[in-house]
Amino acid sequence: SFGSATIAAAIIGGLYLLLNRRRKAIAPPRGSSLDRQAIPVEGEKGVYKCGFLPGNEPTMTYLYPEVTTLYEGFLRGMQKSADGPCLGERIDGKAYQFLTYAQVLRHSTDFASALVKTLGVKPGNETNMGIYAKNSPKWYISSLAAISQSIVVVPLYDTLGADAATFIVNQTEIGVIVVDNVDKARKLIGAKGDIPTLRHIVVLEEAEVNKALEEEGEKVGVSIHRFSVLLEAGSRDKAEPVKPKTDDTYIICYTSGTTGTPKGVMLSHKNVVANITAFEYTMRAFLKDGFLNNEDVLISYLPLSHMMEQLSHWVMICTGASIGYFQGSIKTLTDDIKELRPTLMPVVPRLLNRMFDALMQKIDGSGPVVKTLFNVAYNAKLSMLKRGIITNSTIWDKLVFGKLQGAMGGRLKIMVTGSAPISDKVLETCRIAFGCTLLEAYGQTEATALAVATWPGDAEGGHCGGPAPCAVIKLADVPEMNYFAAEGRGEVCIKGPSVTKGYYKDAEKTAELFDAEGFLHTGDIGCIRENGSLKIIDRKKHIFKLAQGEYVAPEKIEQIYTRAPPVQQVYVDGDSLERWLIAVVVPETEVLQEWDKKTNGKKREIEELCRCAKAAEYVLSTLNKIGKENKLNSIEQVKKVILEADPFSVENGLLTPTLKAKRPQLRIKYTDAMTAVYKANPTL
Repeated sequence: SFGSATIAAAIIGGLYLLLNRRRKAIAPPRGSSLDRQAIPVEGEKGVYKCGFLPGNEPTMTYLYPEVTTLYEGFLRGMQKSADGPCLGERIDGKAYQFLTYAQVLRHSTDFASALVKTLGVKPGNETNMGIYAKNSPKWYISSLAAISQSIVVVPLYDTLGADAATFIVNQTEIGVIVVDNVDKARKLIGAKGDIPTLRHIVVLEEAEVNKALEEEGEKVGVSIHRFSVLLEAGSRDKAEPVKPKTDDTYIICYTSGTTGTPKGVMLSHKNVVANITAFEYTMRAFLKDGFLNNEDVLISYLPLSHMMEQLSHWVMICTGASIGYFQGSIKTLTDDIKELRPTLMPVVPRLLNRMFDALMQKIDGSGPVVKTLFNVAYNAKLSMLKRGIITNSTIWDKLVFGKLQGAMGGRLKIMVTGSAPISDKVLETCRIAFGCTLLEAYGQTEATALAVATWPGDAEGGHCGGPAPCAVIKLADVPEMNYFAAEGRGEVCIKGPSVTKGYYKDAEKTAELFDAEGFLHTGDIGCIRENGSLKIIDRKKHIFKLAQGEYVAPEKIEQIYTRAPPVQQVYVDGDSLERWLIAVVVPETEVLQEWDKKTNGKKREIEELCRCAKAAEYVLSTLNKIGKENKLNSIEQVKKVILEADPFSVENGLLTPTLKAKRPQLRIKYTDAMTAVYKANPTL
């Protein structure tokens, strides 16, 4: 019965207290405090540095004197691992097979030699090479080959539209592109008329390369090469390495933003090494039992064309750890994780939100005994979390959270989330359930990846921590929106060794990026809290004012609404002449059809349901419910919903290649529909 469950839980709770006595809390380094996560930089008004970085230096660039480039970072990793496993892949659902560090170095050296000797590529930092492929050991090997000749890596997105891809190849004047399959090779051959510099395509998955494809390429002046054939050629005719210097460009990472043509962010070896330094120095400062070693492994599934995944890779490599790649499909990711049993995993907030929702739905559908046990376990681990104790070995983990941890492989030590805000409750629940260090980071491609991060052992949510050791931050006035740095609110600005030198071949946009003091202006609005941690409010350009004079941050609202079960995608907007907001919602088909079946005894097609007023009312009620739970005020809550059957996508021009909303395009598309809703509800 319910009463006996409570008694049982109390007994277990007593046992928990007994077992918990010896557990160590994560504590900030000596001389630092969670109450002071940012320190004023001496002699610079309103500029803050990392709260646990000792001495007077505002930032740190190199953790190890022997590692000033990524090439040197790889050599250090090979030495630290004692030539252990480096890159692993899983073919057709079988066990992971790993290449050792020495094998990776040999393959990359052979490929580099073939680039120079067979294909005639000129070594040096003036040459760019494209990689247009999903994550794999060969992706990394190709990039390491480029690095060893000081050639610049230019990743191309899987989701790039044809126009954006053409622009990037032309701007960077790429002569060689590495692709994973023949479909991409054919796409590039078909576009040769628009990309005249392209001369060579290297195919990684070469089984489907045939005479017909080679002849297609020959007709337009493009040679098709099998990766393995080039490795063989390179092994016979070696080219001496042309090792990069620390200020040489490593990568040109294109970010489309929400408007305009793509911008190529130039990131040097120093930029990335400084980011690695910041992450590793942080972990070593807090995790007294040591950081990563050759027993650790990363699950790689986020695109290597994004700097968050690049940073994750290089952190593992420099410490002699290993990387296992998912099979390429999100559908098999869970199985890949179970097989690989990773210890480090970067994760986007949307995935954590889905995990949280699935857990809560399961608990809500359980009986009183399970609910009681869950609540007792949750509160017990929450108490530990607030004291800085991170563990997955309590009795509560065995009784309640073990299955979820097992689904993630059961060995997770560190998870890092970023790229979008995440709610306090989701963050807290995931920290409790996974029993590992879960950090929230803030940054952008122009600052490599990491500029601000929460401290290990900090249980509080609702912020993204203090400045990382590689960055100093300040707030800049945004007077047109009544934000002033003197009042602790303004545009977040970043400076330090991880900040880009600018956009490739775009002096005008580069000049707009920096102020007179050399600070990168992020376009994000933030506030510095009493303890020195940074809280992001919203995008500078996306905050708008309603008729009553109140400012609204739509992306904050969307982040909350996205967690509502019927919502697949949501776009919130308003009009400065109106007093309330409207949401355009792309619904989850199965959820809306299930509602239709329960409510109306039907299971209509999604297009018909999107025209149904009752369906819109149902979705609106779920939005307002989750908004209330997350403390949205009445002005932030939408009053009407427009249902849209067609998802926002890169192809229809409503998302960027990094899957962020193109707000100007969304506003243009839905202006007429929103105007009609406002006219139909003049007194709402």
